[in-house]
Amino acid sequence: MRRFRRSLPRRPLDAVELAEAAALGDLVAVVCVLTRLFPIGPLGTVIAAFPAAVLSARRPGRAGPIGVLVAVVVAFLVGGVGPAGAAASAASLGWLLGVGTRRAWSTVRTALTGVAVLALPTSALGVLLLALLADYRELVLDQLRASWSGLARLLRGGLPDVVAAGDRAVQAITDYWWVTLPALAVVSTLLGVAIAALVLARPLRAVQRLMPADLAGRLPGGRGADAVAPLPLRLRGVTLPSGPPVDLDLDAGVFAVVTGPNGAGKSTLGRVVAGRPPAEGTAERPGDAGLGVVGGTGMVFQRPDSQVLGVRAADDLRWGLPSGEPVPVDELLARVGLEGAVDRETATLSGGELQRLAVAALLARRPAVVVSDESTAMLDPEGRTEVTDLLRSLTRTEGVGVLHITHHDPGSADVAVALPGPDLARATPPGAWGPPRPPAGGTLRLRGVDVVHDAGTPWRRPVLHDVDLRIPAGSTVLVTGPNGAGKTSLAWLLAGLATPARGTVTLDGAPLRNGRDGALLAIQHARPALLRPTVGEEVEDAAGVGPRTADTTLAALGLDPAVYRDRPVDELSGGEQRRVLLAGLLGAGPRVLVLDEPLAGLDADAASAVREALRAARAAGTTLVIVTHDTAPVADLADTVLHVEDGAVHGRPEWVGTSPAEGVEKRGRGALGAVRTLPTPSPLHRAWAGTKIAALVAVAAALFVDPTWPTLAAATAVLLVGAVAARLPRGAVPRPPRWLLLWLPAIVLSTIGTLPPVVTVLGTEVSLGGLERVVLFLATTLVSLLGAALLVATTPLGALPPLLERVVRVGRRLRIPLGTPATGIALGLRLVPLLLAEGRTAWLLLGQRRPAGRVHVTAREQLRLGVRTAMLACAMAARRAAETGEAITARGGLGAIAGPDQRPGRRDLVLLLVVVAILAVGLAF
Repeated sequence: MRRFRRSLPRRPLDAVELAEAAALGDLVAVVCVLTRLFPIGPLGTVIAAFPAAVLSARRPGRAGPIGVLVAVVVAFLVGGVGPAGAAASAASLGWLLGVGTRRAWSTVRTALTGVAVLALPTSALGVLLLALLADYRELVLDQLRASWSGLARLLRGGLPDVVAAGDRAVQAITDYWWVTLPALAVVSTLLGVAIAALVLARPLRAVQRLMPADLAGRLPGGRGADAVAPLPLRLRGVTLPSGPPVDLDLDAGVFAVVTGPNGAGKSTLGRVVAGRPPAEGTAERPGDAGLGVVGGTGMVFQRPDSQVLGVRAADDLRWGLPSGEPVPVDELLARVGLEGAVDRETATLSGGELQRLAVAALLARRPAVVVSDESTAMLDPEGRTEVTDLLRSLTRTEGVGVLHITHHDPGSADVAVALPGPDLARATPPGAWGPPRPPAGGTLRLRGVDVVHDAGTPWRRPVLHDVDLRIPAGSTVLVTGPNGAGKTSLAWLLAGLATPARGTVTLDGAPLRNGRDGALLAIQHARPALLRPTVGEEVEDAAGVGPRTADTTLAALGLDPAVYRDRPVDELSGGEQRRVLLAGLLGAGPRVLVLDEPLAGLDADAASAVREALRAARAAGTTLVIVTHDTAPVADLADTVLHVEDGAVHGRPEWVGTSPAEGVEKRGRGALGAVRTLPTPSPLHRAWAGTKIAALVAVAAALFVDPTWPTLAAATAVLLVGAVAARLPRGAVPRPPRWLLLWLPAIVLSTIGTLPPVVTVLGTEVSLGGLERVVLFLATTLVSLLGAALLVATTPLGALPPLLERVVRVGRRLRIPLGTPATGIALGLRLVPLLLAEGRTAWLLLGQRRPAGRVHVTAREQLRLGVRTAMLACAMAARRAAETGEAITARGGLGAIAGPDQRPGRRDLVLLLVVVAILAVGLAF
């Protein structure tokens, strides 16, 4: 059987596998960049290896190597040569450990395999490079000589035998470096595999329960044998999760609407229309549904950011189409109301704008059928109307058949299908449940508050100013206002998860703390906040209660515990996930509960259950802050309504006052100017991305070839020229990384060593040679890191996928298949900001679950928290990858990843000539 399997041709990666390789590769890169800022030594390599191990343990074949490639490239683009090397080491270790786990190898076999496939080949390459780069080799060996000479000087008085043995060992290592390097690689691989296996074995087993179920088969992949002809469509006797079989006729120019409660099977029906064979019944159409292909079927999903695949708006329209397919980008964007958004990065678009962009991507394929699966559920009323009107207009102007799935009343429809919900009896009658009574108090007070995103940096963006607000204990406040006004920022502030740039936020006179005994937050998109695999475990963990109380709370929110307790969270609909999230928070009985759009995506029965639960929480004394676009469903709960607009909070005078902000604006703790593009254009911004990458590589190569002070000075001059050309403001200069502190012992030991020349200072011998060697080595490392920061600061992420598309075309001419690796890297670039945002959210929400009254945690608890965070990060990345893979399938599979690349011009030639000239001068001395 094993031989037969080896003879089979390798199947290509499917969309979910490729997206998962990109997402988990991103995590490796992020950890490797962060460990350059926070020195945690070899532990950083083990932590960074975990996502790669999870990937390889789940996905056989090429997913692991693609993940390694994504990790290295993303780490290089964000952090330079050092993080890229760390990513290569960590991802390779994780890949090996994952393969060993999946194949049930022993630790010894895994380690020996690592020696054969990793240590020996990489050490052979290292020996070859060091043989060619003699000066760099001597610089590295001088570090060892200088450090040891300093340590030997300290030990010589009391341990002469140890010093003599050390002298011989160091002499042998430096004389026979070509033997030492492979030996060190073998030993480090054996130790690395042993330590990683010991540390990661249990997390690798535990994380499997958190990982999402594979989405393969939820959407039809690839074209069928028939020609594309999705209309007219006749569904007869199609069975859904609940209710009787469904009949549906869909023709060209028909706007059909499907409504029904959560769990009724609306999404299942939409996927049958998209081409998935029904479990029972028939789907008759003239040809193939042609999901994602020109003239076939297109889909728009609920979460806007999960279905947009391009880094720029223009690239998203082309994503997945055959390379070279003409796309009228400006015309399509204008049709959906996104004029002038051609070069906007999709990460900067609002939810409504993302949904309109998704519709524009459908129009690029000239579909005959559009399936809108709850595409307006997470939008405000204005955005919901805009997207619904846009979908309805397609039936008139394009003759498209539209199936619109929604909870809301969409207005007129040509065909309406109302699905019955599952017959689930509530275990607790309305009014019989009440949450734990919170501690006395709960008055929120904001004085002179300014909220500024990225304060103290070039990305500074004021959100709220001069906020003076008092919310009495036990009251209910509705917060409303237009998109982008600052409602969500105010919610995070009132939940204790954000700090103001100026002013104070207190709860009963003390600084507001996030937690069960302070304030809790329910975010709008529930899934990232659900941190346990099953419903019962989630509610118990979030609320800090036992199974009986968790069951009662679930029942109060319309979720029968007998049905839902043991269900995996990933199998729930979006509305059901939202109620599970609320159950965990309400069951904790917090003093303050802040809810962001708690009724979004809920059917009428579910919304009624949530309102009753909130009413009970209010009666128990909890202070409620509800952020919502639609105040009508919860108006009877409210004591007042706050309106946020133009950066100010408006409301009744007894609630809202005036208190100008005072003091110095505090710079945000998370502001890292080195990982984002500067907001103001400059000459260096306009240069081709390939030119800047080539310059960065040239600087690194020059320092490897000739690591001397003249070359370092030349490399520094290149960076200074780049900083001037980038018009780099002071606030964008990255702070010195904390790992610099790790060099203090090496600097001290080298300084007190014996490497000549040695001088006497205040009666103490100081090795200027050792100090010069270690400082030179440290400076070359810093230049590489700063060069990467300058690249990121002047190169938008949107400039990189077109460059990858150019590389793919070159590979095609040379008959080198580069499409899959390039697509993986492009997906990695698209997912990086999303994963960073979700990871930060999950980390903060995980902190909400600490026991009441607990302020400080022990080192062991911190370690457990770190392991749990790593598992959650991998699970979230896999879920994001599953949604991304489904979006890729809905686009018809892999194809183009971007539009035409920028053509190098005279500016690029001048830039390269300047870089080469400066480096040549340095190399000449």
